[in-house]
Amino acid sequence: MVKFLLHRPKWIVVIVGIFVFWLTQTEWLTNEKWWQKAEGTLIDRCYLNRPFKNPDPDIMLVGIQNSTISLDELAPEEIAASPALQLMQQPWPWNREVYAAVLEKLMAAGAKVVVFDFVFAQQTDGDDVFARALLKYKDHVVIGAQFSPEESNGEILLKYTTPNAGLLLPGTENIIGMVNLWADGDEIQRRGKYRTSIERETSLQPGIAPVMRAKLAKMVKDGKAPDKLLHMSALAAKKFAGHVETPPYDRANFIDFSGPKGTYDALPLEKVFVDKLWKAPPFKGGIIFSNKIVVVGPMADIFHDIHTTPFGDMPGPEIQAQMMATLLQNGSLSEPLDAVNFWLALGTVVLALLICFGIPQASLKGVLLAGMAAAFFAICQYAFNRHNLVIPLMRPLLCFVVTGAFGIIFEYSMEQLERRRYRHIFNRYVSKNVAKVILEDTRSVEDSLRGIKKPVTILFSDIRGFTTMTEMTDADKLVAQLNEYFGEMVDIIQEKNSGTLQKFIGDAIMAAWGDTHTLGSSEDARRAVSAALAMRPGLAKLNAMWKDNPDRQQYATGIGVNHGEVVYGNIGSKNRTELTVLGDGVNLAARLESSTKQFHTDILVGEEAEKLTREHFIYRNVGAIAFKGKTRPVETFTLISDRTVPPPGWLRTYHEAITHYRQRKFKEAIVLFDAVQKQIGQQDYLCEMYTLRCAALSESPPPENWDGSFTLSEK
Repeated sequence: MVKFLLHRPKWIVVIVGIFVFWLTQTEWLTNEKWWQKAEGTLIDRCYLNRPFKNPDPDIMLVGIQNSTISLDELAPEEIAASPALQLMQQPWPWNREVYAAVLEKLMAAGAKVVVFDFVFAQQTDGDDVFARALLKYKDHVVIGAQFSPEESNGEILLKYTTPNAGLLLPGTENIIGMVNLWADGDEIQRRGKYRTSIERETSLQPGIAPVMRAKLAKMVKDGKAPDKLLHMSALAAKKFAGHVETPPYDRANFIDFSGPKGTYDALPLEKVFVDKLWKAPPFKGGIIFSNKIVVVGPMADIFHDIHTTPFGDMPGPEIQAQMMATLLQNGSLSEPLDAVNFWLALGTVVLALLICFGIPQASLKGVLLAGMAAAFFAICQYAFNRHNLVIPLMRPLLCFVVTGAFGIIFEYSMEQLERRRYRHIFNRYVSKNVAKVILEDTRSVEDSLRGIKKPVTILFSDIRGFTTMTEMTDADKLVAQLNEYFGEMVDIIQEKNSGTLQKFIGDAIMAAWGDTHTLGSSEDARRAVSAALAMRPGLAKLNAMWKDNPDRQQYATGIGVNHGEVVYGNIGSKNRTELTVLGDGVNLAARLESSTKQFHTDILVGEEAEKLTREHFIYRNVGAIAFKGKTRPVETFTLISDRTVPPPGWLRTYHEAITHYRQRKFKEAIVLFDAVQKQIGQQDYLCEMYTLRCAALSESPPPENWDGSFTLSEK
C-alpha cells in the first residue's frame, strides 16, 4: 500500500484533502477553543470591514454613569430641588422610589417602552412605590431576570433569578425579560439569545451529569420545556412594535451591530431631574424620548457591566439597545444551512485539488491559492454586507488552504527527493559539484557550452608504480584496493575541501577548485593545497590498514598542484560531452605531479598556487623547472605543513643555500646544504642533489645566461 502511494503521490494529496474535510465536520475540532477563536476572529473582521450604520432612532439610552453615582457635576441647589436626586445621594443600592420617579418622568415625556437593565432581586426601600409604578405602566415597561450558575451536589446548575416578589403585583407577569448576554466560546459577544427555557440552559452547562443532560435535552426536544422565556430586548421590541418575530433558538442569531461603543450615546440619568437641563437640548422637555424605547442601564465603573464585542468593549445596556435594533429592523444576521456549509467545505477541497493537479508551476499554484482565498473572503464580506449572511469561514478556508498548501509542499518535497535520487545516481558517475551545476544551475551550463576562461586550481594525483602492480595482482583484488583508495581520496577532495572531482585517469585523480563555483582564487587555492596535504595522512591510514592484508599492497603517490587560467566548458561530441577544464594550467599540474618522481617528493606546488597560499602553508623551494614547451622556468615548491606548526629550523638556511646557488656562489651553497643535511639528521635528496650540482658547476662554470633552473625534457 505504501509503495503504491509513493508511486502515486496525487492519491496522498487526495487522501489528505478528504481527511481535512472530515476533520472539519467533527465537533472534536470545532469545539476547540482555538478553532472558535479563529472562527470568531474571521467573523469579527466582517463586522469591522462593513460600513457603520446609524443608530436606530427609536431607541434611546439613559445611563447610570460615574457622574450619576457621585452627582459631582450638579450644584447643591439642583440636588435639593429634586427628591429623586436627594435619594440618589444615599449609598448604593438606591431607594427604589428613584426608579419609580424615572419611570414616571419618562412616561410623562411620551416614552413608549422603558427598559430597566437591572435584576431587582433583593428587597429594599421603595419597592412598594416602584411596584405600583410598574403595575401602572405594565404594558410599557420591562425589568430584568437572569440565569446565574449555582453548584449543587458537585454539579453546576443554573438558577433563574427573578425580581423580588414585592415588585411583582398581580398583572405584572409580562414585564420580565432576561438580561443575560451569552458570549461565544472565545468570550466575545456576537449572538443574541432571544428565547429559551430553564431546562435548555441547564442542559448546556459543562458541569452537569451526562444522565441529567440527556434527560433535560429530551424534555426540550419533546416540547415539555418550551422556550417561553423572552430576552428583555425581545420583550421590549414586542411591546414597542406590537409584534416582532423572534429568531428561532436553534439557529445562531448574530446581532446586527450598528457600530462600536458610543453608537448609542447614553444620556446621564441625573440630568433628567434637573429642570433647566431637562428643558434644554438634548432633552428639550422630554421630546427626545417621545414614542421611543428608553433603556435605563448601569454604565458606571462600579457595575462592571462591560462585554467584549467584535468592536471591542461595550457596556451591557448598549448591547441591549443593539439587540433591540436588530429585531426592530429585522436585521438579524443569519448563517447558511448546515448542508450548505457541508458542500461549501467539500467544494473548496475539490477546488484546491484541481489547482494542485491542473497547474504545473508551483509559484502559480501558490498565487492562485492566495488569490482565491482572498476572493472567497471578499465574497463572504459581500454576503455579510448586502444580505446579512454570516458564512462560517474556518471550514472552507481550512479545507482549501491546508489541502492546497499540502499539495504544493508535498509535490515540491517529492521533486526534491527525486532530484536527490537523481543526484545520488549522478554523483556516482560525475563529480558532486558538476552534478549540482547540471541539475540546478542551468545558466552556468549554458555558459559552459560556449566555453569560458577562468582561473582555476588543479590537483593531479598518481600512484607510483601502478603499472607494475597491475601485472602482479589479481584484477579483482586490484580493483577492490583501488576503490578503497579512491573512496578515501575523493572524500578528502569533495566532502572535506569542496573540490570538483574532474575525472579518474586510470589510477590518477584530477580535481579542480574554482571551475563549477568559486570562493575566490585565494580560497580555491587554499582548499586545493589543504586537500593535497590531507591526502598524506589519508594514504598513511590506508597503508596502515593494508599492512597485514596479503591481498593489499602499499601505495605511494605523487601530487601536483597548480593555479592558472584554463578553459572551462562542455567538451566532446554531440552524443557524449564532459563538463571539464583544459589548457596550460591543467597540463602544468599534471607535469608537476610527474616531476615529483624526479625530485623524490610526494607533493609539488606551482609558483602561482604558492603565492596565493603562502600565508597558510609552509613551503620548501624545490627549484625553478624549465618544462618543455614553457617560455620561462616555473618555480616549484614542496609542501611541508600548514601554519599551525612552526617551520623547521633548517628551512631558512636551506633557502639561503638556494640563493647562493642561483648567485653562482657554489662553494658557499655546498657548506649550507651540508649544514641543512646535518640538521635534518637523515638523507635528504634535495640537499644531495644541489650539493652534487654545485660541485659540478664549480668545476665547470655555467654560461652567462644560466638561471639555475632545471630542464625537464618530458612533459
